[in-house]
Amino acid sequence: MRYLHFLLALDLLYKYYPKFHSNELLILADDIWKWVNNELPEDSSTLVYLQSCFDSPYEAFKAVIREIELLAGPYFHWN
Repeated sequence: MRYLHFLLALDLLYKYYPKFHSNELLILADDIWKWVNNELPEDSSTLVYLQSCFDSPYEAFKAVIREIELLAGPYFHWN
């Protein structure tokens, strides 16, 4: 269910949040995905940054998902 909630949050942000596709969160999520798949070189500054901020890729994904859900929160609850 959490995955569906995440997809709904992304869909709402795509519809109502201008230029969300270029948001830093999505760029960060892409870098984390590369980290998970071992696509980043060992001497990459991106890898060094991610490892300094997060203990594991799982923790990093949880942080990105939480931020996306916080951004989408107001769009879930219209007045």
